[in-house]
Amino acid sequence: MISNYFDFLKKVAATESLSEEVEVLKESCSRESGYIRFVIRLGGGSELHVFEHVTSGLEKTDYSYHWQDAGKELLIRWDNAPHHPEVDTFPHHKHRGDEVTDSTEPSLTYVLKTVHRELTEK
Repeated sequence: MISNYFDFLKKVAATESLSEEVEVLKESCSRESGYIRFVIRLGGGSELHVFEHVTSGLEKTDYSYHWQDAGKELLIRWDNAPHHPEVDTFPHHKHRGDEVTDSTEPSLTYVLKTVHRELTEK
């Protein structure tokens, strides 16, 4: 079940129209949990770094979607690291530059739609 979900994530990443390359950095699955880390290289040199740790019920226990520009500068990162208890949606939050704001737990599809919209509006 987890491996099927990870295959789905990789397919979503590869079929994004601005995706130039998907490189899986780490992937591990057992019956109880799994994690995947990959990078999507996008047009214009930006990259989306994806990390998810999930349970057998496909609950995300840890995630990070880190979008950076060609110079490796953060554009947006969604994550649930418990280091911003001041946000109403703790531990879920979003970084945009130095600003940290509320965020619900996003899906990869949502993140890619956001990135796509921002890249095509420039």
